Parts: sequence; structure tokens; C-alpha cells
Amino acid sequence: MKRTALIAFLAMLTIGFAHAEEQDLSVNADDNMIESELMQELEQTQGQDIETLQQAVDALELRNDLLDVLMQKETLTDGDLAIIQQLTEDIENALVKVEEEVGTMRERVREVRSSADSQGQEGIRESGREYLDRVRTLMQ
Repeated sequence: MKRTALIAFLAMLTIGFAHAEEQDLSVNADDNMIESELMQELEQTQGQDIETLQQAVDALELRNDLLDVLMQKETLTDGDLAIIQQLTEDIENALVKVEEEVGTMRERVREVRSSADSQGQEGIRESGREYLDRVRTLMQ
């Protein structure tokens, strides 16, 4: 009786491992597909200058997504480390542009405030619109 129960238990355990392994393979295949798609996007945008806030935001989104996929890996290969090095360099460049744009936004808000103090409606509108255009890009 004990032997029959043990055999049944081992059979169920084996089936459970096989099912779990099958699910792991499916998850790994999905992760590999996502990583591959992100890598293709990265290759297409590699080396492009970041001149606008929108380009910076787009670059951050793509590179952060790929970095996230890589950070979820149990083990990082030498190739992964090389990719991470390039990603973080690109992320830093995008963040420099974001910082620059945030500085410009801060200046525009100050202009709006000072125009409001002096009742300069045209200055309020011009600076206010420029600020809002930039901040909307950042908030997307």
C-alpha cells in the first residue's frame, strides 16, 4: 500500500515538474521574443541624436523597457552586460536632455508668474503655452 502511494506520488510529482518546466519554457520563449523585439527597436534607433524632449522620452521608454527585461534575467551573459553598458549610456544622454528641458520649463513658469504679477497677458500666454507643450510631452 505504501509502495503504491509512493509510486502515485512520484508520478504526480513528475507530471507537476514536466508541467512547470513546460510553463517555464513558454515564459522564457515570451521573454526572449520581447527581448528580441526590443533589441530590434534599439538597433533601429541606435546612434540617433536626442534633440527634443519627445526623442528623450521615447529613448528612455525603449531603453528602460529593455533594461527591465535584462534585470529580470537570472543570469546575465557578457553580451547582456555589453548591452546594459550601452543602454545606460543612452539613458544618461536622454536624462541630460530631460534635465535641460525641465530647466527651460522652470524658466517659462517663472516668466508666467512674473507676467501675472505685472499683468502682462501676452507674456503669460506665450510662456504658458511653451511650458505646457513641454510638460505634456514629459507627462505622457
